[in-house]
Amino acid sequence: MAGKYTANIPGLQQGAGDISGLSDQTDKIADDFIADQANYRQWDGYSDDFYRQVHPKYEANNEMCLSFLRGMSGAFAALESATLGNLSNIKGTQSYAQDAIDQQVSKLDASSDESGGGKH
Repeated sequence: MAGKYTANIPGLQQGAGDISGLSDQTDKIADDFIADQANYRQWDGYSDDFYRQVHPKYEANNEMCLSFLRGMSGAFAALESATLGNLSNIKGTQSYAQDAIDQQVSKLDASSDESGGGKH
């Protein structure tokens, strides 16, 4: 065997716990940002030259911020899902290997009993 497969299961569980909730927190930041924008909606006027010059950039910047926050929320959710998926795969592999070891030990114990001990 070329190497040893090891995993820090408690560390992965802790990591998944740390990641959990980051997506919701980021969504809340985005929602708060949207709500706070209402305080500044009319700062650039309504229909004059200043409004026509400034408002499109203001809206574009706001949309960029929201897009970034929504993207981060999705990234956190995907990271949590991937971490939990890896943890599940590791536990499954570990359980499968332990079952195979236990089965082999059981076979060896049974064959030793049948041959009168078989140890010299």
